[in-house]
Amino acid sequence: MIYQENAFINCPFDNSYFPLLKPLLFTLIYNNINPQISETSDSGEFRLSQIKRLISNSKYSIHDLSRMEPLKDNDLPRFNMPFECGIDFGLKLSDDKLYSDKKILILEKEKHRYKQVISDISGNDIFAHENNPEKIIKVVRDWFKTQKTNIPGYKEIWLEYNDFSYKNDKVLKKAGLDSNDFEALPFSEIIENMKTWIEKRKIETAHNKGS
Repeated sequence: MIYQENAFINCPFDNSYFPLLKPLLFTLIYNNINPQISETSDSGEFRLSQIKRLISNSKYSIHDLSRMEPLKDNDLPRFNMPFECGIDFGLKLSDDKLYSDKKILILEKEKHRYKQVISDISGNDIFAHENNPEKIIKVVRDWFKTQKTNIPGYKEIWLEYNDFSYKNDKVLKKAGLDSNDFEALPFSEIIENMKTWIEKRKIETAHNKGS
């Protein structure tokens, strides 16, 4: 099976995680990798079928398990992320020939914290982002550096992300949208905005270097 350059993203979808999701998406797109996110609000079989399809069509998967604990004292733990991570590993292990080159990255907020709740994943690629937007760019970029060639340094990606955010936030605010609200735009539109900006930026940079 020949994978497309896709990366399945399994992470929390709320405003408190959004400051990490945006640089994560930007890092992938900047390195010519297509983020795959489930946008359906349906539950049950249809959603699971979509998740399986996205995972199956992605050479890479990124699972952020940093938010398994309750957000508030009276909340219950959140198991969607480890559940989808398990689906991914199950698919990979189900057919060594078909998915032998599938790559899985697991993110956490603290190093080794995962061992307290899901020790079976020990030995896999697990990195801590410390809930820091710059750090998540670095750990994701450094991991892809071991998978692909022509990966720029993380400082370049971080600076470009900040430039994009500054200009994009101004556009969103002018349109009456909150740039920190993950529900302000569909993920597909966020990704498209990033792709358009990055493409123009790279063309401008190449032109300036050739001048």
